[in-house]
Amino acid sequence: MFEKNIYEQYGLYCDEKFSFGQYEGFRSGEHTYVLMPSLRRQDHLRVQMAWATELQSMGIPQIAELVPDVNEKAVTKVDGMQQLLFRLPQWSPREGAEATSEGETLALIHAFSRGWVPEVGELHLYGRWLSLWEARMEQLEAFQQTIAHRLQKTAFDEQFLYTFPYYLGRAETAMQWLVEEGREQLLPPYEATITHTRFTPRAWMVADEHRTQVKMPLSFVYDHPARDIGEQLRYWYEKDDEAEAADFLQKYTHGQPLPSQTWALVGARLLFPLSYIELVEEHYMNEGVSDARSSVSEEPLEMALAGEERYMKHISQCLRAELPEVANAHWFTRERLAKFFSM
Repeated sequence: MFEKNIYEQYGLYCDEKFSFGQYEGFRSGEHTYVLMPSLRRQDHLRVQMAWATELQSMGIPQIAELVPDVNEKAVTKVDGMQQLLFRLPQWSPREGAEATSEGETLALIHAFSRGWVPEVGELHLYGRWLSLWEARMEQLEAFQQTIAHRLQKTAFDEQFLYTFPYYLGRAETAMQWLVEEGREQLLPPYEATITHTRFTPRAWMVADEHRTQVKMPLSFVYDHPARDIGEQLRYWYEKDDEAEAADFLQKYTHGQPLPSQTWALVGARLLFPLSYIELVEEHYMNEGVSDARSSVSEEPLEMALAGEERYMKHISQCLRAELPEVANAHWFTRERLAKFFSM
């Protein structure tokens, strides 16, 4: 059925089908393709593809190309879902200009795209962190109130009720830091760049070990560079890998210090418990879709809490090094850390 749909919709023969993480891919002739669900409006896609074209013209390597169907439409139904087809750049060795590291390439993207303000509001996240974070915490508080009144609670429910007060406190600290130290409300206009919804080592696809990482335009949003820096550091600190975090920073900055306001915004992102929030959201927003509630394990929440002290120590060391006058004041005192780890 998949091969038939691909031929009927795109006129392409599927020589080999495989998976790119959560996405389906295939090879046709000399080219490699990947299907991605169409989750945003057409105007979002138009802006993201325009950004991709501009970045390519400035020398950013390996950006995926949108492939229209036989009717010249961008969005096509494949296997019952509205999807987009992207052609990955053909194989090229990682040498010369394309041998730049992930951190160096990200810095170039940020430098080239400063001030590319989109006319689509949903892609414009610059200066909106506080309102977005407040909305997500309000949703978690609503979950907490609903779960607290359940007569029959699962192991996941119990662990959520146990951990929520701690993570609510951490989120409130992050939002306080964002206002007092990050001064988000005073950010100058047009200082944002092209960033990613969630920048981790998996944000760029790798078809094989020899190929430069492929940038997928669907992940592009307009925000402060601190978004990408903070999420990459979050990933490595949660993995307890300071060496990789330091290597990314060194390559991104070329050994030059970041501005203090950028570090203040990075600090706010690191303090905000995004991984925990996503875990809880995914569970309760999909509740009833998967297996019976009683079979859901509380282990993911337990694992998140088990690594919390180590994670907080990583970010406190990082921020004390980069913002000593700020972080050594009341944010990471022994009393505040004791409050975090009192559970």
